[in-house]
Amino acid sequence: MTDAQMMTLALAVIIPLSMLIYSNGRITEAKETLRAEMALLRLEIKSGFERLEAKLTIHELEHHHK
Repeated sequence: MTDAQMMTLALAVIIPLSMLIYSNGRITEAKETLRAEMALLRLEIKSGFERLEAKLTIHELEHHHK
């Protein structure tokens, strides 16, 4: 096998593996970002429900108790 063939074979293996590793890193980064955004969204939803429950409690106390 010539040096040029060895170089071609090496590049044919190294380049796709490098791209795969890079891609996996980007996917991991995107997953971590998405997890953080989902956690924030959950907190916002929970906070919204807590505000609604507080308003409902106030409404019941003001209008439905004799």
